[in-house]
Amino acid sequence: MPKEAYLTLTVRNLPLGTTAQDVRDHILRYNSTADPQVGAVVRDSNRPCLYTTVTIRQDSDDKCRALRDGLNLKDFYPRTPETPGASAKISVNDEFLGVTTIAEHENPQFDLYFIHGLGGHAFRSWSTDKGSPRMWPRDFFPDDVRNKPMNSNDPQGPRLSGRFSTIGYRASAKTTWSATTTIENIAENLLSWIRTDRPEGSDRPMYFACHSLGGLLTCQALIHALHNDASKSEQQETYRRMFFQNGQFLVKGIFFFGTPFAGSILADYSSKIVKFLRGNEALIDSLKVRSDQLQTIVAKFDQIRSNPQTKIPILIGYEMQPIYGVKFVTLPESAISTFNAVRVDIDGDHRTMIKFQDDQDDSYRRVSELMIRTIQTTLSGSNNVPFMGTSAGGPPSPQLLRRAETTDSVRTLPPAYPGPPALHHHSQALGLGGDYGASSSSAPPAPQSRLGKTSSPLTNNPFVGGDAGITPVKMSDYIETAQTGRENKSEFNRLAQYDTVFLLDDTGSMSEQDGSDGRSKWEDLVQSLQYTVDIVCAYDKDGVDVHFFCQDEKDEHGIKDGQRILNLLTKEVGPDESGGGTFISQQLWMILTTYLDKFEDYKRRLNDQPRPTKPKMLNLIIITDGAADDKEEVEDVIVQAARRLDNLNAPPSQIGIQFLQIGKDDDAARWLMLLDDSLNDKHGVRDIVDTRPWDRPQEINKSLQERLAQILLGGIWRARDKAKTNIVG
Repeated sequence: MPKEAYLTLTVRNLPLGTTAQDVRDHILRYNSTADPQVGAVVRDSNRPCLYTTVTIRQDSDDKCRALRDGLNLKDFYPRTPETPGASAKISVNDEFLGVTTIAEHENPQFDLYFIHGLGGHAFRSWSTDKGSPRMWPRDFFPDDVRNKPMNSNDPQGPRLSGRFSTIGYRASAKTTWSATTTIENIAENLLSWIRTDRPEGSDRPMYFACHSLGGLLTCQALIHALHNDASKSEQQETYRRMFFQNGQFLVKGIFFFGTPFAGSILADYSSKIVKFLRGNEALIDSLKVRSDQLQTIVAKFDQIRSNPQTKIPILIGYEMQPIYGVKFVTLPESAISTFNAVRVDIDGDHRTMIKFQDDQDDSYRRVSELMIRTIQTTLSGSNNVPFMGTSAGGPPSPQLLRRAETTDSVRTLPPAYPGPPALHHHSQALGLGGDYGASSSSAPPAPQSRLGKTSSPLTNNPFVGGDAGITPVKMSDYIETAQTGRENKSEFNRLAQYDTVFLLDDTGSMSEQDGSDGRSKWEDLVQSLQYTVDIVCAYDKDGVDVHFFCQDEKDEHGIKDGQRILNLLTKEVGPDESGGGTFISQQLWMILTTYLDKFEDYKRRLNDQPRPTKPKMLNLIIITDGAADDKEEVEDVIVQAARRLDNLNAPPSQIGIQFLQIGKDDDAARWLMLLDDSLNDKHGVRDIVDTRPWDRPQEINKSLQERLAQILLGGIWRARDKAKTNIVG
């Protein structure tokens, strides 16, 4: 039986009016054995013509290449061209360099670009190796997208529609022209290709799916376009405007697959071989473990995605098998990196992790579902973060300007916590205590700031240079004693069933004074935790998680010692006065989505053997002054989470959200009370929110134990939630 060989081509310069059948017929007239499989016929972005992708079959690779060459520059005549009698010489090749649109829905709402890795190919990297190639970004992912509603809460509403493209570039360990094949130069080429692919002034949101080096190139491209420095060129400013339209940041999500954020061990091994072969030693060296260039890229990108104006949801996929059974190209801990993100393990090695045979592949189903959920959430508006400049071409972000002052000093990332990280199931982000975080038997060491001393918000921290000995108030100091002579801790026992997560407001408004006592709201926030951390650490045996609105690089997970939390707030983190407003929705969405994905996965696998471990319930405590700039988005995130819980038939207290207001802003208090009292009736969903003040006169009159019980239990215990307090006035 003769061997079957396949080759996928781009066929360009097709006259307007050409159909897929026209292309198939043309190829068969030239070679009746070609068996051409024709993809979507799409319009060229830059010229009044069409193009498509075609997979041909022959009985050898040489014959496939000969057929390719024979078809190139042949005259093509469509049956019913838009212009009668139109014909053209078609361009046929298999390189896939630059942007190639592989599928497009009618009236697309977004662009999704697929970017391959080192030595890869824009089509073959994403397609199967055996038999007729199946490329999931072209052959089944677009159909799965089109079958989903744009808003997951409106199943009968408008459907998603997208435009799906690859970006191909030349970069190989064997490349000898190292002066031009660098991460910086390739990243700038990516920007140029994207700019020419999109109409001038397009406001269509963008997403990126990146494999290995492609992820670093995407990070570098965004750094090149968005990172502010004194020598920014007119070309860089043009690229920056490409990502902002009508006050909105257009990059709505990035999906990383096997991207070596901490470097690749195989790059260390291969460097000597590449040097011997006189290949691209500089490019390989940049991918080594602990490479200065790599760490700088990661740190700068994290600064950008941590900025409220340029928040980017990310999904991180990591390989579960070593390549050829010997080595991991990207170790799971290198792919997971330090980012706060949804993670998914993929059953494959570094090459096969992005090759799915069909839409029933388990890894594909999990990956595609998480990607589609991200697109749904961001397109439906719950992730919109307004651009604060005067226009898309307005002044640069103050926060990025301040951080840019220290980019030359960014050379190291926070040290890893002791011991190897645990591998988690696909939706188990390292972001929630217990089953979600890498718990340890002792508090982890304080991570080193990645921003450098000169840009640290600690200059706004009232505790720096002052009392360095702030300690938690012990539970035994304020738990009331019952008639038996024993401490009455019974109501706090409920906390043992929950993972407790703190989401803390570290925006600039927290440095403001809010009363006649001269204390800042940040000091009040620290005081509130001084009284609560001992209780939650005592009952959450898996450890408590702490997240921040702005400085999410300082998030910590699995903290078992209340003193560690206070040290974090008094010695390492302070209000970030760099501007940009108070945005809650992105961090809130990330925490809730990660947890709900975990719970939904548990429900789906209930009939498996052995039975899956039941996740603990979630007690999310948000401490803020309530002066949010994204109130509608926050409401949307909460309503979506409540609706998902209803659809999953989850227990009434599966998730509780407690807002603890710091300060006396009555407008903010009224909004927080609306979240508590009105969302469930307005939207027909369960009530998962409680709101409490920290320092209102009516609260001070209560016993300390009563106040703390309402704060820690109000979101998860309906009886406590019903004990309402008017926090206005």
